[in-house]
Amino acid sequence: MRISLFMRALERGDILIAKYVAPRDRNPRLARDSEPINIRAEWGHLGPIETMVGAAAATAATEVILFSSTLSRAILMQLRHLRYFVSIVDAGSFCRAAATIHVAQPALSQQIAGLEATLGATLLHRSARGVCPTQVGKIFYREAVSILQRIEQLRGIVRSTEGEPEGSVGLGLSSSLAVSLAGPLAGACRTALPKVTLRLVTGDFLRIRSLIESHALDVCLVFEDTPTHGVSRKPLFRQRLYLIRPANAENVAPSVSLEELAGVPLVLPAQPHTIRVALDRAFGAAGVIPNCVAEADTFCSVLSLVTAGVASAIVPKGDFSDVPGYEALRPVVIDPPIHLTACLISSAHMPLTSAADAASALLGAQLEKHLSEARPLEWERVETQ
Repeated sequence: MRISLFMRALERGDILIAKYVAPRDRNPRLARDSEPINIRAEWGHLGPIETMVGAAAATAATEVILFSSTLSRAILMQLRHLRYFVSIVDAGSFCRAAATIHVAQPALSQQIAGLEATLGATLLHRSARGVCPTQVGKIFYREAVSILQRIEQLRGIVRSTEGEPEGSVGLGLSSSLAVSLAGPLAGACRTALPKVTLRLVTGDFLRIRSLIESHALDVCLVFEDTPTHGVSRKPLFRQRLYLIRPANAENVAPSVSLEELAGVPLVLPAQPHTIRVALDRAFGAAGVIPNCVAEADTFCSVLSLVTAGVASAIVPKGDFSDVPGYEALRPVVIDPPIHLTACLISSAHMPLTSAADAASALLGAQLEKHLSEARPLEWERVETQ
């Protein structure tokens, strides 16, 4: 197998689409007459180099043929084109991007114009106020970021196969889980996996799903109740939702029904959000219209509004003793209960690197410790077959 072609391409910084040729009856002499099989079509995403080489080896391929990422043109796209484009979108203008990456602005503009000509598509809207990606440009940006991150991880991936886990791991956490787990997890990772760097992203699954699909995140621990195509999902436990009242709230009952919640001013997560979907479903089934006086995107914003006395909230947490500044919030049991399922999520198409696999195991250990210290009524384990 001519794997050296891969190495020469990497030295030039080319982004490539690979095809392998399976010989007839495993006869190398007939390989040139065989039908090329597009690996991208089989896996749906341009994976790391070792994945493509492994796929070719597994099918007894004798030759690896490299093609340009621009499927219809025989022009190789350079990694610098992707870096330039991502920098421009992040900066919002050619001028700021040029200063950041130390490339002359006319040369940068010429490179992007050439990239658009190669792709046959306009990637940027240009105006006097700056630039922003077109709809096609947004898709290209997402894929470019994913490819660049995979390239950055390649060195660690290769080293991890021969020694201890090494490299960067993108880890997503639901905000309500992050307040309890992020600190202990980062500390445990520094001790157990000193060569692994965690990139923590917090948010709701419906908002970070695209980061999983584009492989910007490797593993996520999130609340997610609906199986999603292209995502590997391992349910871990069911978490009860609680009504959270301000510390100075009067006449706080130990429990509250859905009907009684209709009279309580609430701050609710803004759509799209897994908790909001679950609440809308529960309120709808009970024929109740919630008294929503505000919406907030983040868990900390919700807690801040409750602390300020603006409204109460419904969150997947009933004990705030481990959240500095919010220890005095008063949780109230909702009866009948509303549950969310906490799941370990990863891509169904891209296997985890050894570093991501080790970080995932460490996350599981930290979660077990956290659950053992939590109130028994807050959660229940999901039994898997």
